[in-house]
Amino acid sequence: MSGSLINMPANVWRMTAAQGLSMTVMNVNIINTGLAGAILAPELWLATLPLSLQFLAVMFATLPASLLMGRFGRRPIFLSGVFISVLATLTQTAAIMTGQFSLFVLGSMLLGCSHGIAQFYRYAAADGLPDHMKPKAISFVLLGGLAAAMIGPEIAYRFVDAIDGARYAGAFLVAGSVHLLAFIALLGMDSPKPPRNQSQGRSLAIFISMSGFRLGLIAAALGYAVMSFLMTATPLQIVNVSQLDVADNARVIQWHVIAMFAPSFVTGHLISRFGVKHIMAAGLLMYAICIFAALSGTAFWHYFTALFLLGLGWNFLYVSGSTLIARLAEPAERGQVQGIADLIIFAAVAFASLSAGALHSFIGWSGLVLLCLLPVVLIACVVWLTPRGEF
Repeated sequence: MSGSLINMPANVWRMTAAQGLSMTVMNVNIINTGLAGAILAPELWLATLPLSLQFLAVMFATLPASLLMGRFGRRPIFLSGVFISVLATLTQTAAIMTGQFSLFVLGSMLLGCSHGIAQFYRYAAADGLPDHMKPKAISFVLLGGLAAAMIGPEIAYRFVDAIDGARYAGAFLVAGSVHLLAFIALLGMDSPKPPRNQSQGRSLAIFISMSGFRLGLIAAALGYAVMSFLMTATPLQIVNVSQLDVADNARVIQWHVIAMFAPSFVTGHLISRFGVKHIMAAGLLMYAICIFAALSGTAFWHYFTALFLLGLGWNFLYVSGSTLIARLAEPAERGQVQGIADLIIFAAVAFASLSAGALHSFIGWSGLVLLCLLPVVLIACVVWLTPRGEF
């Protein structure tokens, strides 16, 4: 297995590095945005609005980004995404220093646009590879999140008070500075410009009619939404309700992110060996145990266990779903199909994140966790009902 990782094409390595740097910024953002929002927002229930609108920005950025990649190639769009990310973190820093909630929301939405572009690193890694290599390449790119899991929480915790009188501003500033390294990885990537007169390929309606495409889309969209729903509310629950330390919150999120990406060492190989449906079923089992753990108590280890299992389940569902989407689209179809797929995925994520803060305020942690049962059961039904031979 280690030999196959080392022998990955250079483009896959570059996408992995870019993914790691992008996720480092996002990890800092996930840990600190809700807490900074609680300081800046006029009402406490608006604390997670910047993070929620950020996911909304991800949703709206995905389709235009994919279509632009189909016209100009992936590299210039990826480079633009890094520039937007750096601008976003500078805006967030300035907003905290000046106490402007609306400016903080703007910076968060800019960061969402950048993250929407970064979602296509996994597809770029799979471009041009044979079908049996696609799940391994997608899984390998997500390994970049492991470095992010180590570096992001350290930045989020160690630079919280780096700027006097502006708590959390230093963390956003350092995160943006680190993301500048992505320019080095992306400038050398292989990014052929698509032919001008290529066929548009099959219509979107044909893809929607494919049971394999529907399964991949539902598993990736609802699986990601459940993860985002719980993860968005967790810092508020840990720090503001359970009154645990900021360091405890950072540790929970750190190991959650490790669990999200560490399985990528083996997820692609597991999909190739056991098939997509079995790996999705394993992900759903992780989600079920996560819900049980989250309902079992409000001590540090309850949150730690629940978020760790949430990360594992997300990896299995997201990699499996992305593999089906990548496998079914031909080169001429990628811009439209992958763009629409990620638009739907992040529409679900945006809705989940947008509702998490308000629902946490109104129905509490236990009610919020119980709601996660609905999408988990729905994914399970689709996995069960989809014939294996149709993808």
